[in-house]
Amino acid sequence: MRLLFPNSFTPWQAAILIIALFVGCGKESTPTQDDKQQPPIQATSPLAPETRDQRLQTAARLVETGAIDQAERKIRRLLIESPDDLQVNTLMLRVMTQREEFAEAVRILDHMAQLDPDRDDDIQAHAANLLYQEGEFDQAIIRLESVLQRSPEFDEARRRLAQMLNQQGYMFDANEHIRKLLANTSMSRDELISLIFPSRSWISDGDIERADDEQKIGRLGVLNIATLYRINGNPRKSLQYLDNSDLVTKQKHPAAIALYAHLLADAQMHKELHAWVAAAPSQCERYPDYWIACGNVALDNNDEAAIDCFVEAIKREPNSMDAHYGIITSLEKFAQSEIAERFRQRSYALDSINRDAIKIRQSPSPEAQNYIDLATQLMNIGRPLEAIAWQELALNRFSPSSNQAGLIPTYKARVLSEFPSGRDESLLLCELDRKSLRSAHDWLTELRIAAPDRPVENDTSEGLARTESPLIAPVFQNVAEQVGIAFRYQNAPLPVEREFQIFQAFGGGVACLDFDRDGSVDFYFGQAATTPPEGKSTEPNGLFRNQSLHFVNVIDESAADDRGYTVGVTAGDWNQDGFEDLLFGNLGRNRLLINQGDGTFRTDTNAPLGENSSYTSSVAMADVTGDMLPDIVEVNYLDDDSIFEPIQYGADGKPVALPGPLQFQPAMDRVLVSLGDGSMAAQPLGGQDEPAYSTGLALLITDIDWAPGNEVFVANDLRANQLWVRNQKDKSPSEWSDAAVSRGVAYGNSGQPKACMGVAAADFDGNGRLDLHISNFEDEWSNHYMQNKSGVFVDATVPYKLDTISRKMLGFGTQAIDYDNNNQWDLIVGNGHIEDLTAKGSLFAMPTQLLVGRRDGFIEHTVAGDDEYWNAMHFSRAMAKCDYNRDGRVDVVVSDLKRDAVLLENQTITANHWLQLELVGTISEREAIGAHVTADFDSTSLYQTVQTGDGYLAKNESVVFFGLGASRSVARLHVRWPSGLEQVFENLNADTRWMLVEGTSTAWRVSDPAW
Repeated sequence: MRLLFPNSFTPWQAAILIIALFVGCGKESTPTQDDKQQPPIQATSPLAPETRDQRLQTAARLVETGAIDQAERKIRRLLIESPDDLQVNTLMLRVMTQREEFAEAVRILDHMAQLDPDRDDDIQAHAANLLYQEGEFDQAIIRLESVLQRSPEFDEARRRLAQMLNQQGYMFDANEHIRKLLANTSMSRDELISLIFPSRSWISDGDIERADDEQKIGRLGVLNIATLYRINGNPRKSLQYLDNSDLVTKQKHPAAIALYAHLLADAQMHKELHAWVAAAPSQCERYPDYWIACGNVALDNNDEAAIDCFVEAIKREPNSMDAHYGIITSLEKFAQSEIAERFRQRSYALDSINRDAIKIRQSPSPEAQNYIDLATQLMNIGRPLEAIAWQELALNRFSPSSNQAGLIPTYKARVLSEFPSGRDESLLLCELDRKSLRSAHDWLTELRIAAPDRPVENDTSEGLARTESPLIAPVFQNVAEQVGIAFRYQNAPLPVEREFQIFQAFGGGVACLDFDRDGSVDFYFGQAATTPPEGKSTEPNGLFRNQSLHFVNVIDESAADDRGYTVGVTAGDWNQDGFEDLLFGNLGRNRLLINQGDGTFRTDTNAPLGENSSYTSSVAMADVTGDMLPDIVEVNYLDDDSIFEPIQYGADGKPVALPGPLQFQPAMDRVLVSLGDGSMAAQPLGGQDEPAYSTGLALLITDIDWAPGNEVFVANDLRANQLWVRNQKDKSPSEWSDAAVSRGVAYGNSGQPKACMGVAAADFDGNGRLDLHISNFEDEWSNHYMQNKSGVFVDATVPYKLDTISRKMLGFGTQAIDYDNNNQWDLIVGNGHIEDLTAKGSLFAMPTQLLVGRRDGFIEHTVAGDDEYWNAMHFSRAMAKCDYNRDGRVDVVVSDLKRDAVLLENQTITANHWLQLELVGTISEREAIGAHVTADFDSTSLYQTVQTGDGYLAKNESVVFFGLGASRSVARLHVRWPSGLEQVFENLNADTRWMLVEGTSTAWRVSDPAW
């Protein structure tokens, strides 16, 4: 007989079950003949001595009534008389467990096991529970492992061991036991979910905050804490924590060594990773973390064994997204694109499984179909035993007496007869032929032998190896007031300063455009200043016309105003007449204004923008359907009327809760497809069958992957980012695929969604591929996604030193600029919180940061030129770049949630040269969004794309900026237009703005404005 004990097992429950074992003589529960004839308990005469049985019954009653001290005295007398009496020992066990003297309780159990060796396994299992309660976690685990070596069929001991392992952070070891349980018993929801999230931590930040002593921290588990830091996007902190742990320094536990290696890979500490992997003990090969680290080392050394390393990881944990990212990268790198695409599709399936599992876990009443859908997906990817376990869970929940429930054991037996592991390995590995691969084990053997002499190559961060140029001090001055720009955004008719409704925290957009075609950039600012959804703004938007470096607000004369609650602003040539039109993303109805070419605008009444009443954040115009006509992309943040409900306050005058995006319904993003005659058709982004719902804030449209056509990247707030790629096999423009998961930009390196705000795009490492920098919430450092040649992105925040720079900031608008034209990308980030958490040590208003790109990453540099601005704190929001004074240095315009908009004029003193390009499409749409431009000079190649939407709620000036360093000319300029046409322009002088017209071989020098 095996004892069944619950997953959370208290000392009291342990004692009760031990009593059930030992009350009554012998191991059987059936009463003996003597027991049946025993007379009922009688009151005894005070003069008559109590019998042994009477003393035993008295002691038991004292235990039941809580008179523990009296009970112990009687029990100890009985033990002196009969130290091997099982009933007496059982009563003493109850006393010890009630007193939480677990060490003594375990000593008693060990003695009982000697007295009744037939029940040793059960007793040892209960002793393990008490040891765990005592804080002897390792000893508890060792005991259960010993029990299972003797009795591998003892399922309840295995289940309890899996729980202990998870609670201590040994997730893979726990999952191995859960996989063994699948064949024999019904599984709980959390046990099955642990197979779907093999890298999760079983604790939260709150658990660590509440653990105020070493014992409580130890109960959380060293590996759980390290994993929590990792999934929070802080591998460096996780490494530091493990460095101080006995698991790594003294015990050298293989699970901890393997996790450490994975963290080194996350942090892209290549030299340390190589050495660590080579020196790790062979026991680490059991762990998927170790094989993921091995795969990264093999990739760094350009060795095809990387593919098999990631195969080893997938075999061990089929739901590891890191392993799938790695194998996709490896297959692409070694020219196996077809099989890489299969694994890319598999990563989509895993992401869908993850989302379905979260839905089941978070829903108070999930539907049966949720379980069936999840089981079907698992069956389709080669995990039939897991699939049946989910079906069994559904049947037990919804139809426990059905005939199907009785057939589950038969189904399991059939699967195991064909697949003894419960998995179809061929399907699991997407029918990859492992025989054709270089063996991971052979490679690892060679690595260990050659480790002392073998150099570490590093091709992951190519740009970090560039020749370092002298650091030039940045100088920027806020000249907005000086040049006539006076605009202040209001988030309500009477501005709200703190405790915002959700739409009041995100600010208004800004667009850089030359609306009057005079050769100088103008600025458009969005305004709110109303109570949505029906209110009309009390203040106008702003259109500031550049007149000889002095700006005049012509919002009334131009008829370009909009009195809605404006959020995002963009510009583009919708009707392809050469004049930039305006588009507003509002909280409510959006609006398209057509530039009439005479300095005025008119509303496009054909646009179906009024149909959408959701909360639009970012908008952009670009050709996303491949017909060479611009379309409109709307990224919508929320679609929920409850966002307008006022903040609720408690009796203490403090808000009960402040709103967050996950409290509301997400919105559906849209593409408004140009039909070529000025009209448009609205379609869901993602297609009619699977429309895209998001909490999107930032947007980028350009050709990210070099394949024909533009992609749409959406940075989401607390949901996975999206990278929409048009399906080239289907000519329907509404058919899209979300490639964010397979390309590595859905999450940070933690595998968790972040609160993403702004996006900057540039080729930061000089490998000819576009990279993405994403600004995030406070305590969530920015993401720095570096695209490799296979099209997969790696989050390189740590090696680029952006983790410590960005962690305490809440970033909004961000742009990639080369402030000193030294041909090394820099970053500028506008920061500012959405909640006043100053009482908790956070900043509310925050500084604007200039991050200077160096050979070994970014450094935050003090900016001169305007101490009043750079030493102050701000609530920066939208950010766009331009060269408003045409001096060849990139300027930045920034909107603010509470203060006047700023124009940061770049006054950096530098002798470096520059080149600026205006591209004009003729076959392609006029702004040529998605064009690729490569400039070759002095043995250097610089690469850029023409893009729109980047920053945050903003539109940059339609110019491509190149810093040339000391070079006075560009020897060769290669342009690949969105139409596919390729052109080469040679010997372009530096310090000049050039116009390139698609199909025209001449580069036209753009004259400076008359001023």
